[in-house]
Amino acid sequence: MVVGNHVLENIREQKAKQTEDKEKERFNLVQLRETDCQFQVKYKDIDKYGIVVDYISLSKNVPIMDVDVINKRLEKQAEAVQKTITYLLEDFRLIEFDKMNKRAQLRSYPPHKKGDSKFYYEIVLDEGTRLHFQRYEYSSAKRRYEKITSQLTLETFERLIDDLFKILCAD
Repeated sequence: MVVGNHVLENIREQKAKQTEDKEKERFNLVQLRETDCQFQVKYKDIDKYGIVVDYISLSKNVPIMDVDVINKRLEKQAEAVQKTITYLLEDFRLIEFDKMNKRAQLRSYPPHKKGDSKFYYEIVLDEGTRLHFQRYEYSSAKRRYEKITSQLTLETFERLIDDLFKILCAD
C-alpha cells in the first residue's frame, strides 16, 4: 500500500488552508489514520521541492500483549529498518535493544560530523506498535543533544512514509 502520497497530499491541503497568521507558527501537525495505523507528521514548511520535518510518528491501534511476540516483532522491525532505509544521509544501525522495556533504538551511522557537532537520525521502536523518527545534533562543546529538523525532498519523504508504514503496520 502506498500511503506516502496520501500523507503528503494531506499536508499540502493543510498548507493551502492556512492563513498568514497560521503560517507564522513554528510548526504544523498533520494527523492521519490509514487502515489501523495512526500517523503524525510535525513539520515546519513544505514547498514544491521538499519538506522540513520535525518528526514522524506512527502507532498501530492494536496492542500486543505477549512479551515474546513483542520482542520478536521488534527484532524484525529493527532489521527491516536497517535493510530498507538506506537512502537518507546515513544508514541505520541498531544501537540498543531493551527487551525488558520492549524498545529498540536505531541511529544513522556513521553520524555526519561538522565542527564539534555530530548529526544523526534516530528511530525508536516501542512495543512493536509505535515508531518515532527524529533528527538530532550532538554538540561536543555544549555536551548536549538537540532535536533538529530533517530536510527531505518530497520523493524521499513519500518513500520514507511508505517504508515506515510497511515496517510497522503492514503485517
